[in-house]
Amino acid sequence: MNDEKIVLVARLKVREDGIEEAKQAALEIVEGSRAESGCENYDVHQAIDDPTVFIWHETWKSKSALDEHFETDFFKSFFAKVEKLAAEAPQITLTKMITEKA
Repeated sequence: MNDEKIVLVARLKVREDGIEEAKQAALEIVEGSRAESGCENYDVHQAIDDPTVFIWHETWKSKSALDEHFETDFFKSFFAKVEKLAAEAPQITLTKMITEKA
C-alpha cells in the first residue's frame, strides 16, 4: 500500500459557533497542501444541508506522501485549531480507487 495512490476522505463536524473559523482554517491550508510534491488533488467541501460538516477529498501519490503531509507544521497547526471546534471526532478514511478511469 505504501507505493500506491491513496485517496483520503475526511469528515469534520464542528460546533455551529465554529463554522466560519473552521472554514477559514481549512481554506488557509489548501495552497500549501496542493504545493506538496506528493499531492495530486486536495479539495475541501462544505455540506449543503448542514454547514457544520466539512469534507476533504484528497489524492496522494503514496501513503508516505500523505504521512509527510500530516507532519507539516501548517497541517499540525490546522488540526490543533479545528480539534477545538469539533462537535464530533474527525473521521478519516483512506481508500484506493477500484474503478478504471474512462
